[in-house]
Amino acid sequence: MKPYKIASFLFLMMAFCSCQKVIHLNLGTSTSRYVIVGNVTDQPGPYTISITKSINFDQDNVFPAVSGASVYITDSTAGITDTLTEVTPGNYQTHTIAGVSGHVYHLGVLVNGNSFASSSTMPQPVGLDSIYTQAAVFGNNTDVVPLYRDPVGTGNYYHLVLTVQDSVSQEIYIHDDEATDGNEVQSALRNDIKVNSGNAITVELQCIDHGVFQYFKDLQQTIQQNSATPANPESNITGGSLGYFSAHTVRKKTIIAQ
Repeated sequence: MKPYKIASFLFLMMAFCSCQKVIHLNLGTSTSRYVIVGNVTDQPGPYTISITKSINFDQDNVFPAVSGASVYITDSTAGITDTLTEVTPGNYQTHTIAGVSGHVYHLGVLVNGNSFASSSTMPQPVGLDSIYTQAAVFGNNTDVVPLYRDPVGTGNYYHLVLTVQDSVSQEIYIHDDEATDGNEVQSALRNDIKVNSGNAITVELQCIDHGVFQYFKDLQQTIQQNSATPANPESNITGGSLGYFSAHTVRKKTIIAQ
């Protein structure tokens, strides 16, 4: 990731698997903003919504947790609303809601007179058939290749998370099926983590909706920009916050490096 000399930046904390993936996101403005990040999956809950504030570039890397917010998630398909409880500063947890493919989930946040909202539809799951390793095309590292079959019919979107031991790759891996509709997909994940013999390598395949895909696509482009004022990625949360809300499926495979 290239460093940028700009006014401010933030870290988005995203919990994948049992690890945390930290995305260093540069902002084109020094104005502090709310950062909302949350996921509902088809795996057993509870699920967590985190709320923090962005900070200025010259401040310590301590991102203020936002307490006292009113947070709820509604499964509009099932007609169920879950009011979340703040379990640690800035982290709000569900109680009863479950992630189901095909259901539409609405997030609502009210904090200090500010209202934020988002909606995400959980797609049908796609199985992760297998994963294998190969020598990297560039450099002397090891890349990881997941194999899965895209279902017939365009409009499928994927986000993959790569973990080596306890380290989560900071690369953003996203795919759509415009060129692979109905076919087997095996696209190497360029790995930024050194792989040693005996390391556990895990790939998580997430089926995401278009709004979440667009967020990660914009984020990927933002990180790749060689600009003093990169644009902020387009959030799928209305009201002026940063971050995203995703309802997605999860399938995982783990292998041991030889």
